[in-house]
Amino acid sequence: MNANAAKTWLCLFVFMLLPIAASAAGLKEDMVALDRAFIPAFGIANRTPPQPEEAKRAMDAFSAQWAGFKQQHMATKGGDPQWQSDLEQIDRLIGAAGRVIGSGKDFAKAREQLKAVRVAFLELRERMKMPYFLDDVVRFHDPMEAIHLIARGKTGEQLTAADVAKITSTFSEADQRWATVQGAKIDAVFAPTAERRDRLNKLIANETRAMADLQRDLAAGDREAIAKSAQGLRGPFSALYSSFGDRSALDKN
Repeated sequence: MNANAAKTWLCLFVFMLLPIAASAAGLKEDMVALDRAFIPAFGIANRTPPQPEEAKRAMDAFSAQWAGFKQQHMATKGGDPQWQSDLEQIDRLIGAAGRVIGSGKDFAKAREQLKAVRVAFLELRERMKMPYFLDDVVRFHDPMEAIHLIARGKTGEQLTAADVAKITSTFSEADQRWATVQGAKIDAVFAPTAERRDRLNKLIANETRAMADLQRDLAAGDREAIAKSAQGLRGPFSALYSSFGDRSALDKN
């Protein structure tokens, strides 16, 4: 191959890579935008009693955001051989959840499908080694929720020694994961303004206080206080997680 032919092939190769490079460049920002649409859809699907009309509007907004993301990033593999198959699975889950919510029935099934979408994206970013502050928040959810469910609806008298032991052992994991949230860098894509950063810091401080209250009550062995503080973890977490969502598309309707 002569020099001119080699140069031509090199230019063609670079030209072919340009769409992929451009697509990858905005990947994190587009994931954040997708989460901003996902969080209201997921949250409304979790409401009791169900709110079918609002759930459908939220799901429609999320599905539209997903359609744009899929078109832009289906080829953005970043060296991940599972990328395309994962996005295809996510697409199936979103479609299935949309149909369930559209039917106005079996919202529990839609919640599980949307939760699977959240997990799939978290695992995808883990493989890409992409720092993503919201993933740190989500990882805290499971041990926090486990503690809440052990104590839910119980008074100190109803909380057993076995319950306290489970809360104590689960608290260790929750505490480690919350420490990761506290130590993580909140980059500009999640807090583009000083006002947003201040709000995030206040929401994080609220959960930090709730965790400190439970730690104090576990150390004191006061079952009434443990029951109260264990059930007090979910509220500030929900406020923090929901703050990453964008309800503007819903509020216009």
